[in-house]
Amino acid sequence: MPEIKLKHVVSCSTEDNTHKADNLLSSDTYRKWKAARPGEKQTSVIIQFEKEEQVYSIDIGNEGSAFIEVLVGHSTSVKDQDYEVLLLTSSFMSPMESRNGTNINRVRFFGPNQLVKAHAQEKWDRVKIVCSQPYNKSIAYGVAFVKFHSPPDKSDPPTTTTPKLTKLGQFRVKDESPSACPSLQPGSLFFNRESTSKASPALKVFSTALLFKYVFLMAAVKRKFEFTKERQTALAPPPSKKPSPMGSPERGTTTPKPKVKPSTAISPAQKTPDTKKKESLSKPEAKPRPKPSKAQSSSSEATVPLNKIMEGVVFVLSGFQNPFRGDLRDKALAMGAKYRSDWTPGATHLICAFSNTPKYSQVKSAGGVIVRKEWVLDCHKRKQKISFKRYLMDGAESSSEGSDIEEDEESEEEKERRVRKERKGVKEEDPFGGSTDENTDAEAEEDKPIPELPDFLTGKRFFLYGKFPNNDRRLLLRYIIAFNGEVEDYMSEKVQFVVTSEGWHDSFEDALMENGNLSFVKPTWIFAINDRQKMLPYQPYTVVP
Repeated sequence: MPEIKLKHVVSCSTEDNTHKADNLLSSDTYRKWKAARPGEKQTSVIIQFEKEEQVYSIDIGNEGSAFIEVLVGHSTSVKDQDYEVLLLTSSFMSPMESRNGTNINRVRFFGPNQLVKAHAQEKWDRVKIVCSQPYNKSIAYGVAFVKFHSPPDKSDPPTTTTPKLTKLGQFRVKDESPSACPSLQPGSLFFNRESTSKASPALKVFSTALLFKYVFLMAAVKRKFEFTKERQTALAPPPSKKPSPMGSPERGTTTPKPKVKPSTAISPAQKTPDTKKKESLSKPEAKPRPKPSKAQSSSSEATVPLNKIMEGVVFVLSGFQNPFRGDLRDKALAMGAKYRSDWTPGATHLICAFSNTPKYSQVKSAGGVIVRKEWVLDCHKRKQKISFKRYLMDGAESSSEGSDIEEDEESEEEKERRVRKERKGVKEEDPFGGSTDENTDAEAEEDKPIPELPDFLTGKRFFLYGKFPNNDRRLLLRYIIAFNGEVEDYMSEKVQFVVTSEGWHDSFEDALMENGNLSFVKPTWIFAINDRQKMLPYQPYTVVP
């Protein structure tokens, strides 16, 4: 591919006194172009071609730049809008390499597949190189070298050799002469000897015989390999056969099995494994029927209609906000439960989000059952009646502790109690009588004020990225919201902290380009704040490449 010749530098935004932009015009020596001062926000240089050329590929040697972009235009281009993007912004240094000052001279080659196809097919006579380094403000950056290549000429014969390249930037290309490594092909040795020297007819016959012998030996070796492979396949042991039920060694016999009469007895020594297995299947032993356990009884009762799964359950919600509060209540009501806005003697379950609410203390002191929201969600998802005991908050069963009565029995007892009240003329409360706002629960009492949660994360916005092990994602949401932080559903410019447990990802570099104030932290930072109950610096918990 012919190299496009550079004519002169049209303009540049900044240049060092020693490492000027004109250094990019010379391709045989390593003379770089750098900015005049460290910490430049962006640098650019415009170079004029000798004539309009179609750019086929680009070779770029870096000099401390994190990102480099190449644009093309014409001599009439004056404004930035007149230039078109030929090479999209490409990364030459990672954030860690930029901060440490390592790998500042990375070389990258961009072929036709990496250029913008629509602009690579046109001809241009000017090129604009834009460099940036947002991660390190203490270094002066730029470009070590740049080369542009035009498409290969199709009219040239295929045997023409490309110009010999001795240097590529700061790297010297190894000189490999044809004499140092001659190309060898099968049979070329014999033909070279025959063509370079005038041999006698006897010598020609001898060379031809050697050639045929060589071909014959190669064919024999190949045949021997195939024969060995076929022999190994033929000598391989046949697949193991199952023993015949009648003990017959013949294969493929279709003799019907004689039916064993009930009075016929077979000794244990004569029984084969298959015979024992079939006898065990055909003659089930008369075992005493075990009593169904609690788990079995609960599973057998799980096949009930959806609107009767939580029949007899009177629940109260605490610590939830709309719209999730309304969704949770609707699911419980759809399964036959009844709702109360506050804890009353007729209530059976308190579905609580946190263990530090006043209603939690009230119900716990009253001996009520306190469960987590997962009880309702799992029952609705599986369409089954699941015991609430595995969802008890803090493992306390309160009034049901020490009792072996199942949940359905407690529900029957509550049902009978309400029937007696109805017969006596006692009207139940309207389950929808209370307010449906977010703060419908009367969380405060005169002697029990609402405790104030710490606001360690006030003004901080988070985004949870990727997957988290076990139950970490739920805990992170709980702690961030409890400490007055905000969690964004999507990655936006408002996000300040990205919490991830998967380590550094390549997409984080693109995110930093859009928002330079982002910080990538581990979940252990949020957990440490909760454990110590004080604000901690996030720097020891950052995620780095």
